[in-house]
Amino acid sequence: MTRNFRFGRIAIAGATGIVLIGSVLGSAASAAGNYNVTVAGFTNMTPLVALASSSVQPVVASNIPANVGIYALHCAVPANPRSAPTLCDNSADSAVYVPAVPTARDTVNASIKLNGEFYGTNPNPQSGGTAPASVDCRVSTAPGTSACAVFILGAGRDSANPAYMRVFPTVFSPVKADRKTDSIELTPRTGSTVTQTPSAFSAKTASGLRPTIQSNNCSFTENDTRIAGIPASGNCEVVMWTTGGKNFKPLVRTVTYALG
Repeated sequence: MTRNFRFGRIAIAGATGIVLIGSVLGSAASAAGNYNVTVAGFTNMTPLVALASSSVQPVVASNIPANVGIYALHCAVPANPRSAPTLCDNSADSAVYVPAVPTARDTVNASIKLNGEFYGTNPNPQSGGTAPASVDCRVSTAPGTSACAVFILGAGRDSANPAYMRVFPTVFSPVKADRKTDSIELTPRTGSTVTQTPSAFSAKTASGLRPTIQSNNCSFTENDTRIAGIPASGNCEVVMWTTGGKNFKPLVRTVTYALG
């Protein structure tokens, strides 16, 4: 199901991928030290190297001031590295939001899943521009640069504040050149009619990888095993994707259902 989470200038599209880190994980305190964020124990601008196709890395934010929230996103590095990223991974566990709270926090612990390949979407659609696209973080880049990086950004009123931005380039280990092309078996089939009464839905991949699902005008329940139309007529477009892995290439599939 597609939802937009809007916090000031930043919006995360797709509820399926966002991980909400509540204040219970952070100790409320004066946060007297300097704000900082580490990923896998590394500091700002330190590359995260030899990453597997998909791996979970710890994120630790320290000395977060009162009323400040942050995002952790894995994104393609824009052509202008000083610009905000426009293609980010919002598949399961790959987009993290730490909400602002009224008190300062000494430490907040989270984790982010880093995928070497992903279906990138614009985390700030209000800025317009970039259409969704497949991102391969292993593509060749200029020496000393990286195709993708973890971006730590402020949230809400601090979304454009460079004081909260941290960048961690990601470098992934090579994968097999002969990976298989994945496929997906759907119920209901593309072109079927979906009503406002929930009905069975399944998306089974040959690889066994569970796809991330986004749509407009359709809703999903019970771990994406039920589908229902939101309006009574028209169409809904469903986009499903996997992040690939050691033996299979990533998959992106779009289907359209009639609503009735």
